[in-house]
Amino acid sequence: MNIEWFRAYVEKLLRGGLIDEPKQDSDGDYLYRWGTAACWVRLSEQPFWRVDVFAHAVLGVKPTARLLREINETNARLVSGRIYTAGGVVVVEQSVLADGLTADTLAQACVAVGSAANDLGPLLAVMFDGQTPFPAEAEPISSEGA
Repeated sequence: MNIEWFRAYVEKLLRGGLIDEPKQDSDGDYLYRWGTAACWVRLSEQPFWRVDVFAHAVLGVKPTARLLREINETNARLVSGRIYTAGGVVVVEQSVLADGLTADTLAQACVAVGSAANDLGPLLAVMFDGQTPFPAEAEPISSEGA
């Protein structure tokens, strides 16, 4: 397999409903937003061919014992993927091996990572004095009887 072929295949899958016009950033990753989370799709060759889908859920947090306990408890409930903190950022990540990469497996990883980061981010931001990459959308308040 070569990287150009793999990149073309991943871009085709992304166009299939995840990202209208996938464009590489300066690192060669494909950015997408999921609510408050900044998410990326990255192609990796080493130690094996795969796609890594990852998101920044919260920025600017200190890795305190309390934060690490929250992350650990969440990790214990995950079916696939992982959550960790690095450099003040809480990261949600899942990998899909190239051999199993289909439109469905890539979509599952993108939705799972984006949803987890969006669900977890605002809560951890409030609890640990951080911020989400994107602001939460204000939801309209409806009054009863209206």
